[in-house]
Amino acid sequence: MTPDEKNRLLVLIANPPAGSKLAAAKEYGIDLTLLVEALEWTPTERLRNAQSAANFFERLRRAGERSRAK
Repeated sequence: MTPDEKNRLLVLIANPPAGSKLAAAKEYGIDLTLLVEALEWTPTERLRNAQSAANFFERLRRAGERSRAK
């Protein structure tokens, strides 16, 4: 993504067209700038972030199991 494309996306997110899905998402409270950030990740960064999330949820699952076993 070029810097110009990124700037256009950020402007669109800041001022989404009325009635658009972007406007609805923004009104709902979704941080759309996180999508722009994610578009800049390399495939390696995407895999690293996905693995990190999977590890977190696995630790959370195990903690839940330990808590229920008590």
